[in-house]
Amino acid sequence: MLTKTKISIVFVILAGLIGTGLLFMQTNGYNSGEISYSSGDVAFNVTDDRELVSFADNVFIGKVIAQTGNKANTPPPEAGDTPGFSPQTQFSIEVVENIKGNLSGMIIVSQYGGYKEKGGVNELHLIEGDKLLEPGNTHLFATRFNDIDGWHTIIVPNCGNLPVTNQTDHQNKVERFKKAYSQEIPSKF
Repeated sequence: MLTKTKISIVFVILAGLIGTGLLFMQTNGYNSGEISYSSGDVAFNVTDDRELVSFADNVFIGKVIAQTGNKANTPPPEAGDTPGFSPQTQFSIEVVENIKGNLSGMIIVSQYGGYKEKGGVNELHLIEGDKLLEPGNTHLFATRFNDIDGWHTIIVPNCGNLPVTNQTDHQNKVERFKKAYSQEIPSKF
């Protein structure tokens, strides 16, 4: 016969397992395996480093430490499935070296793309196929500061977060973007 103590123990264990599963799903971006892609227009030549640097508030080498958030950017219900409402994913980044700007320590960088609910399922949404940043990787970042949310947003998918693969690549990217900074083409925006 089950006593109140045994029932309580079973209930606590069951609640713990359910809670752990929900936490795991939330922190690991559980999804159905569905990935959606979108593209966007940019008002400057993203392949010209001089224009990219000019449009950015900060250009720096940084190491991705951890994912810290996800902003769904869901349109209001009356808007339907409106383009331009891409989710954003935030990461803590350790600033390694500045090229433009004067950042230091740990900052939050927001990347367009992430998980959003669609039809009751979390779906990974990527802009221009730009994969989400991964902790432990180092990148060259070109960002603009977002006063409203208090973070730095990568300005262009794929061009504003270039992977740095080794020390030689690090030095090459620093030299390349310092040169672009010295010759930047002023942004019209």
